[in-house]
Amino acid sequence: MGVYSAGGLLGAVAAGRLHQHFSFRTVLVGINWIWAALVPLMLLAGSPIQIGLIGALCAFAGPLWNVVIMAYAGVVVPNHLLGRVMSAAGTVTWGVMPLASLSAGVLLTVAGPRGSLWALSAVMLTAAVIATINPSVRTAPGRPENTAASIPTSLT
Repeated sequence: MGVYSAGGLLGAVAAGRLHQHFSFRTVLVGINWIWAALVPLMLLAGSPIQIGLIGALCAFAGPLWNVVIMAYAGVVVPNHLLGRVMSAAGTVTWGVMPLASLSAGVLLTVAGPRGSLWALSAVMLTAAVIATINPSVRTAPGRPENTAASIPTSLT
């Protein structure tokens, strides 16, 4: 868990700089494919350290995902709707966590660790394919080239 968490911490530190180099589409599609590739590798891991390192790579990508999604929403959602959109997103995101934890426990009980990893791998592959072929993602407007230019100087 410590190795996994270190990956997330390093990802959080790096996300501030990395998000400037990748578009919304690239991050949304790319990170789904990274996760789809890494999760099944846990089935091949021979030690807890290997599992931790694979998990650290997964966790490293998470903060970049969060930064890009939130920054993108901050740019494309009209200001008068931003609070509602972010609140709804938070409710959905945080609201499914207890259900996901319960589902993971049931899946581990029924299918065991290997079966659970296979199931999670299938879910991640499905998410990556959907993100790749989804027209809304493919045609999403890009980030304005100079977002600082649109911010009043009294706020900069």
